[in-house]
Amino acid sequence: MSGPTGGQVHRVKRGVALAGTWRMGLVAAVCLGWLAGCTASDPGFVTSLPVPQVLAMTEKAEPQAYLIAPGDDITARFYFNPQLDEDLRVRPDGKISLSLIGDVPAAGKTSEELSKDITEAYSKYLVKATAVVLVRAFGNARAFVAGEVRSPGLLDMQRGSQTVTQSIASSGGPTDNASLKDVIVVRRLPSSKEPVVMELDVTHVLDGTQPQLDVMLQPNDLVYVPRSGIASINLALKQYIWNNFNASLGFSAVTTVTP
Repeated sequence: MSGPTGGQVHRVKRGVALAGTWRMGLVAAVCLGWLAGCTASDPGFVTSLPVPQVLAMTEKAEPQAYLIAPGDDITARFYFNPQLDEDLRVRPDGKISLSLIGDVPAAGKTSEELSKDITEAYSKYLVKATAVVLVRAFGNARAFVAGEVRSPGLLDMQRGSQTVTQSIASSGGPTDNASLKDVIVVRRLPSSKEPVVMELDVTHVLDGTQPQLDVMLQPNDLVYVPRSGIASINLALKQYIWNNFNASLGFSAVTTVTP
């Protein structure tokens, strides 16, 4: 992704629905910057949805066949030629390397599709080239925790999902500057072109009055714990979004907040 040219910027607007509150501007920044990436058009408005609505949307999402992703650990097994069996990790470029046939595109395919591709490639060298691909570990079985936690970063979900409060605890807990009243969860759903956003008052989970707000995370969710009493959206963008995430995600666009 190339950087902006000729003074081109991406703008996040605050409208009537966002007036007088910094939180939703921050939602827009997280949502558009982290999950949607840089776009050439005006991103418009981003608003949070009621928690029950997002959970209902998550439950209604149709199960999708799993597509192999970079970082997945897979095994290519050959029934009639076990000496060729290999344990592999899908590279960042989405490919794997196998004996005799070299690089094979793997990301974006089901295990059945990749099995077929490998079998066809090996059929040039073997009489019985039947191959089966097994996914042993899922590289995208993770969530992201950012903002005012002591150890922000990736949250490994290989051993099972975690709730919002568990994710915060797994990240070292909130800092002294954290606001647990305005925790943001950003989620992508197959049924929605845009990421959906929830705002959670985690203090009601901790005091036991609203345990249902301790939402179970889905793979690739982003949990953002904002700074308490932050006075400027520009400060939030600079300190928490662009400075922390641009280098790892390759974002080079400039984001401007206009009142």
